[in-house]
Amino acid sequence: MGVLFDYFRAPDREAALRLLDQGDDVPRGPATIGAGVDALDAKGIDPVVILGQLVGLILAVPWSIDLVETVGVWPPEETKPQSREEIERLPEESPWNTGPWLEELGDRIRDALADVDDSTLPSVADEWARIEEFSGHMDAAHALDIIEGFVALARRARQADDQLYCWMCL
Repeated sequence: MGVLFDYFRAPDREAALRLLDQGDDVPRGPATIGAGVDALDAKGIDPVVILGQLVGLILAVPWSIDLVETVGVWPPEETKPQSREEIERLPEESPWNTGPWLEELGDRIRDALADVDDSTLPSVADEWARIEEFSGHMDAAHALDIIEGFVALARRARQADDQLYCWMCL
């Protein structure tokens, strides 16, 4: 089983964590808290590579590993292992090993998605559907549906002055 990704909007990091907290201080994901979260279930679309390639197509720039900047929100940064030895001593069930993970996407990504010209979406979808990471399993129509979901979420986030977040779990 791979990593699953949900994207959602929230005013800030604290609000994002509150939206996902199920009473045990562990973010459980937008799908588990009902209709109170404006979210997009993006299954295997990670923020750095696959979403990054979409953003590159929208901005007409080549994809690079640092195109989509994120800030880690969960697990807490102060608990991050600082050495190889600390990583090896982590308990198997540590969130650094198993997740979930929560990342805040930068305003540049939100705004790129929100500002895209709708008339370009079909051609962007056609190109994006052909990226290597989809391994020929994405058609342009489905890619367009996903892109439209990202664009709509980004527009609502910007209108509300919210940030975009990506929640990831195994």
